[in-house]
Amino acid sequence: MNEFLHHVPGRVRIRARLFRSESRERSQALRRLRALPAVRSLRLNEKAGSVTVFYDTCETSGAELLQRLQQECPQATLPLAPGGRAPSTFAAAQRPIAAEIGKVALNMLVNKGVSYSLSTLLRTRF
Repeated sequence: MNEFLHHVPGRVRIRARLFRSESRERSQALRRLRALPAVRSLRLNEKAGSVTVFYDTCETSGAELLQRLQQECPQATLPLAPGGRAPSTFAAAQRPIAAEIGKVALNMLVNKGVSYSLSTLLRTRF
């Protein structure tokens, strides 16, 4: 189970079973990730099985970083896109977030409408 979770310029978060428990493979993977030139720091969340990679945006882009992560630590990153290259944009990963924001906004509107209707009904005397 490897997942790309989140990306903003300068930070990318990935999840893999490898990061859930202490092992020699995890230590080696983290060491290889820290050794990448653009990587500034890592934050491991063992319970979630994820690693947040903080990187310098002047040295690399998010897509280039994902490609390097795939090369250095294939068991801990997303598989490459068809053709052997990293995804060029993060639009596919952002769609679920946008959909979630839309659901939250719709839910808020529905709740406001129901609340307004109930308050109007309660003000009306039968």
